[in-house]
Amino acid sequence: MMLKAFFSILLTAALAAPAAADQYGGFQQFSDKGSLKPFARDLGGILGSSSFHSGRPLGFSGFDVGLRGGLQFSPDKRDKVLRDKGVKAFGLPWVQAEVGLPMRFDVFICGASFEGLTVSGGGLRWGVFKGGDKPWAFQLLVAGLGHAFVHQHFSGVHAGANIVGSMGNQYIVFYTGPGFDWTRLVARSATPTGTADAFPAGETVRAFEYRCTAGIKLKPFAAVTSNKILPYLYLGAGYVLVHGESGIESSLGIRF
Repeated sequence: MMLKAFFSILLTAALAAPAAADQYGGFQQFSDKGSLKPFARDLGGILGSSSFHSGRPLGFSGFDVGLRGGLQFSPDKRDKVLRDKGVKAFGLPWVQAEVGLPMRFDVFICGASFEGLTVSGGGLRWGVFKGGDKPWAFQLLVAGLGHAFVHQHFSGVHAGANIVGSMGNQYIVFYTGPGFDWTRLVARSATPTGTADAFPAGETVRAFEYRCTAGIKLKPFAAVTSNKILPYLYLGAGYVLVHGESGIESSLGIRF
């Protein structure tokens, strides 16, 4: 019952956003041709965030499910879509499920619908070293991921890659790693007639940017023996630097 309730909370939080809220609702009103690429850059940074919290593979039949989130403190200086709408910090929560495969591979899927934006995606990871429980052993992992996203006024795809290193024990893990994000954005609606630097429906831009992350994951109940779920519960947070803008990422879930 506790496990079922935990999953229900995660799904409700990430997939049931307020219908009236839409931080991307200024796309048609405020965007011009020059602001499309900065907007794509901001979207890609959010989608690439919180895609890892350990350099250790799950191991065959391992399982991890939880709520993830990425937040950027400020839009790109040329991102008129968000800035002219008055959006400051912006982000996205989503649910992510991961399964361990043979040969140190992990596969994961994720999805969310938040403030008018629907996202689905997934990826593959590979642990360079064999996973183990030795305290403070260095772990290294490489990963690739991809997303498709759609909004009333735009759609697109995102692809990213990460190299993740981590060290820790049963209670705490420190992780860090570089990555990159490639985003293809397609305008589904044209700018109003007469707008300076206007673009037609179908206008497409591409953005490629770096991302750096450093964070911490805690398992505060790892030593608890009277409960079947609490020892596997974790929470994490990290600092993210994406195309020169600062942000944070977070995670909450269970990992077997």
